[in-house]
Amino acid sequence: MTSRSFAGQLLFRSRAVRDGRWKRCGSWRHLVLGCLLLLPVAGFAQGTVAAWGLGLDGQTTVPPDVDDAVAIGAGHLHSLVVRADGTVAAFGANAFGQRDVPLGLTGVTAVAGGLGHSLALKSDGTVVAWGDNGSGQATVPAGLTGVTAIAAGLLHSLALKSDGTVVAWGSDGSGQATVPPGLTGVTAIAAGRFHSLALKSDGTVVGWGSNLDGEIDIPPGLSGVVALAAGNVLSMALRSDGTVVVWGDFDNPRPVPDGLANVVAIAAGVFHCLALRADGTVVAWGFDSDGQASIPAGLSGVSAIAAGSFHSLALRRALTPASAIRALRDDVAALRGVVVRNALQVKLNVALAALAASKPQVACQSLQSFRALAAAQRNKHLTAAQANYLMAQAADIRLLMDCR
Repeated sequence: MTSRSFAGQLLFRSRAVRDGRWKRCGSWRHLVLGCLLLLPVAGFAQGTVAAWGLGLDGQTTVPPDVDDAVAIGAGHLHSLVVRADGTVAAFGANAFGQRDVPLGLTGVTAVAGGLGHSLALKSDGTVVAWGDNGSGQATVPAGLTGVTAIAAGLLHSLALKSDGTVVAWGSDGSGQATVPPGLTGVTAIAAGRFHSLALKSDGTVVGWGSNLDGEIDIPPGLSGVVALAAGNVLSMALRSDGTVVVWGDFDNPRPVPDGLANVVAIAAGVFHCLALRADGTVVAWGFDSDGQASIPAGLSGVSAIAAGSFHSLALRRALTPASAIRALRDDVAALRGVVVRNALQVKLNVALAALAASKPQVACQSLQSFRALAAAQRNKHLTAAQANYLMAQAADIRLLMDCR
């Protein structure tokens, strides 16, 4: 069995668990005997980033240290990536300090970018902002908590709270930061150049701000919406049936490609649109002046997309030895009260250090030592289920690395 074919089997297993076909197995952290989940879902939530389109400011030059990305965001001429450890990487233009990530920023789950500012949502429901603050777009309202989603317009910012309300700040020249009175029951938000969108729990859409190109003229009868995106003067909605609706931008209309279906995520730039399909492929349309709508050949396995003004990003599901070992290390850390936990973690740390030093054989040996220790502790300091799980994980990673 080759490493490639085995990785494919692992991905199938992960999807099966994600899709709920094996729900009765319970959480992987419980290490339930008989649950056929080798390499936990966390190992697949991480991935690599693909970027294309305008790259004069480096916004499409992905740094090598983001091979464990879990979320992406794009600003006008900069890109943002959340790593598995909750830190943020930023690359591209920095005229306003938009990629000067605050020192010590951790616990981030989502990011968004505007013209010259950046936003980060933390796991505790708070928001951090940096970069251009000429219109107050990087001044997070005092006491803002309970945030579940963020969006960045050109010069304004939005936050969705857990109670279904929306908070806006920054430039309000077109009313884009004036949330309609009484707006509640919101489940998603999006921000364009000078307009804002909100999706309500009943599947309808509310828009406010500039309407020069009909960007907040919600199509009559639009319902069943599950996601939103906003571009320069254009708006997008993803419906529950996997179809996409686009409106606005009279001068540069972007009709949805014929037959586009099975869409699970959308994004919009200044003159281009992106759609992620359920099979992990990406469709792009609109102006392609800088290649922003030219999907890289062979791009697949995508789990998230983002659009800057003239560039595009995709988060690809990736299973690398390092990310798999880190996921296994997290499993071991969850073994509270297990005497040999530290010893097991040391062997995984050695394997990670060996990979970082380009010594794969040493990493293979350390993983084999990990398996041996787990086997030796079966029915002693580890239950049989725990030992079998850890041994299987290490064996899978060794196979992925083509260890001899």
